[in-house]
This record gives sequence, C-alpha cells and structure tokens, in this order.
Amino acid sequence: MNETLLAVKDVSKYFGGLKALDQINFEIKTGEILGLIGPNGAGKTVCFNLISGVYGTSSGKIMFNGRRTDGTAPHRVAELGIGRTFQIVKPFASLSVLENVLVARGIARYHKFSKIWSSWKSRSEAQKGLKMLERVGLVDLAHRKAGLLPLGNLRRLEIARALTVGTRLLLLDESFSGLRHEEITNLEVLIRGIRDDGITVLLIEHNMRVAMGLCDRLVVLDHGRKIAEGPPGAIQQDERVIEAYLGRKEADDVA
Repeated sequence: MNETLLAVKDVSKYFGGLKALDQINFEIKTGEILGLIGPNGAGKTVCFNLISGVYGTSSGKIMFNGRRTDGTAPHRVAELGIGRTFQIVKPFASLSVLENVLVARGIARYHKFSKIWSSWKSRSEAQKGLKMLERVGLVDLAHRKAGLLPLGNLRRLEIARALTVGTRLLLLDESFSGLRHEEITNLEVLIRGIRDDGITVLLIEHNMRVAMGLCDRLVVLDHGRKIAEGPPGAIQQDERVIEAYLGRKEADDVA
C-alpha cells in the first residue's frame, strides 16, 4: 500500500452560493480500504460524484493512477476502472439478477461499433456474469427478477454491477445502510475479499462500528471541509470529530 492510486488535491465544489466542498485533500493507496465519514450534509456524496465524473470541480484537481480525471465524463471515468454504488439501490427491476450484471458489462462494448450488434446475452457474456455473481454470493439467484430481491441481496447486486466496472477502484456509498447484523458481517467479509483480490476500496459509511473495524484509514468531513484524517483509533479520540458528530455542548460533556 505504497503507491498512490487516487489523489484529491485542493478540491472545492460550489453550487451557486453554496460551498459544498472547500479545498479537500486526501489520497488513497493501492490496496487500501479508506473510509470517508462525517455527519449528514458533510459533502461525502458530492466528493464521490466528483471522483466518478458526475460533477466537475469548481477548483482543484483529481488524479487517478497518475492521470488527471476531473472534468472527465462518467463513462470515461468508468473505463479507467472506477466503479461505484449509490445510496439508493435501483436495479432494472424487470430484468433478472444476471441481466443486471450483463448490462453493467456494456462499458466494454458500447464504445466499439463492431461490438454493438453482437448479443449482450451470449454464452460467454453469461459465464462472465455468473462468475461475478458467484463472487458476491448471488449465483443461486441469477435468474430471479431483481425487483424481488430483499435489501441485503440488492446491496450485493449493486456491488456486483460496480465491480464489473471497478477493476481498480470501488466506491461504496453507504452499502451497509439498512442491513441486519448478520448481513453486515457477511458484507464486511465480502469487501475484505475484494480488497484482497487487489481492488482498492473507498467507502462512505455512517455505521461507525463498520467504519472503525473495516477501514485502514479514515477521512472525516464536516460542512464541506476535512477536519481529520488517520487510523480509526486516532479518529475515534479526535476532539474535532467528536464535536462534529455530537455538537459542542455534548462533546464537552463527553470530555
């Protein structure tokens, strides 16, 4: 974990007069699980949207694998090997679980005219999709309609679709939200396995037990600014972080 894979350098984002992010700086090393945490409205998802190309930066730059990517269209960012999930899971409900993964595989097809007319549900494509579903523990549900899945399996399907694109970096936006304890434990195992397979992970998480136990390092945002960065143990004791989550009076009471 020595090589910098992603660097966010002095990045700011404005929406009219609203300053959503203010000169944010952090790096993620290859093979690392980095957590991006903070209270609601801190700017975490805005940061994800900048990295994945949904928004352009107002200032600063984003470097991925030595290449500047801010201002790059989302599909071009995806082609670089960056995949992401979203807070609200919205699969193609009428398609099967397998077909949802095959749609995600289109990133390798649609920019090549020669492949547009070939079948997106060929045997070779289906085998690759099934292999991905096996990786996330959904292969037995491959032919079930995605709209019939419970939330825990929908989260896994979303990760499978993101992994189809995210061969280098996986962005997970609150993938543990709404899950039961057993589902959380199993998903933690999956994400550690993804990292062990060589894919770097950047995640947003509100569950502090998950964030503290899963991440190698944490970056903390509050009102669009970075207020702390470091290993989970140090972040847990940081007075600025305690204040951001609890407020000044409650933080004083804790102290």
